Amino acid sequence: TLLTIAGILLSPDKGDIVINGSKITQKNQKEWTKTRREKLGFVFQNHQLLPYLTGEEQLKMIASMDEYKSAEDRNKAVEELFQNLGISDCKKKYPKHMSGGEKQRVAIARAFINRPDVILADEPTASLDGTRGRQITEMIRQEVKRRSTAAIMVTHDERILDLVDSIYRLEKGKLVKVK
Repeated sequence: TLLTIAGILLSPDKGDIVINGSKITQKNQKEWTKTRREKLGFVFQNHQLLPYLTGEEQLKMIASMDEYKSAEDRNKAVEELFQNLGISDCKKKYPKHMSGGEKQRVAIARAFINRPDVILADEPTASLDGTRGRQITEMIRQEVKRRSTAAIMVTHDERILDLVDSIYRLEKGKLVKVK
């Protein structure tokens, strides 16, 4: 629910969603969509890749929604992300031919392609074993640092908590800072 509201997919019962000092809750649906597209990147629990697009096509489709990039800039950004995340061999693969870890890395690349201000990650390690889950979390962390952005991750995977800067727990309906 927290990520759904933070991602402007649902409106809160009370309070405001504020991104870069702008109260999003006071804007219309069209502006919500624009803000999601330009300011937020999503990493879903179950990657949500489109089955009929290759890894490269997944990213290029999202990148094409950024009207300020040339085709050359888009292609360079796609190539850079595939290299950084170690999935260059997935560019021409369809999701059904990728491992779970590869799918999740393509999903991470998709979340970062338009250089969002905030990455929202919903249980990105849930379908992965401990080793792969840690690798995925480290990749998100590296990309966040490399791109000077922020990430909010919801997880039950306590094995990765040493990789994050701050930890909050939901206790009796309130977020409580732990670290």
